[in-house]
Amino acid sequence: MQAAEQMHEVPAPWRRPFNAVKNLARESLAEARRSVDALRPEPLQTARLSDALADVTDRWSKLHGVTAQVTTTGTARPLTTEAEFALLRTAQEALANVAKHAHASRAGVTLSYLENEVALDVRDDGKGFDLACLEAGGFGLTIMRQRVEELSGSLRVESEPGAGTGISACVPCPLTGSGA
Repeated sequence: MQAAEQMHEVPAPWRRPFNAVKNLARESLAEARRSVDALRPEPLQTARLSDALADVTDRWSKLHGVTAQVTTTGTARPLTTEAEFALLRTAQEALANVAKHAHASRAGVTLSYLENEVALDVRDDGKGFDLACLEAGGFGLTIMRQRVEELSGSLRVESEPGAGTGISACVPCPLTGSGA
């Protein structure tokens, strides 16, 4: 609708219904995104987070022909459903970015159970980028950051041209949860 509006002036008699349709489409898209966000990822339906990460990473590696390894450190303990969801989706989005942008030959996913938090690191040996360009980051990075920060966590991006990229997400480790 926006593209059509940019290409052609909307005639005055059509302006009101056109705007109504455009607003309805915008609201429907926002609702669809909320619904998709609320769905528990299928790999977490039957697996612990570490196993789900291993499965997702293995399938990604086969699909993109990039060697990828998953490592879990520390003593696994229960996490909330929201924390598992955020970390799994962060890993999926980070791997999607590796496939789209990095031109990497290897990637690594590390899940670390620390004393008071759980950390997820996704690193690649790809072309990297200048972090100053990150200000124009895409939707995926924004969503990763929002999911993690909603859990009082943090997301860091490290990269340098020619030296690969790392995405690190840390979320507090709650006392109760659904299983890690």
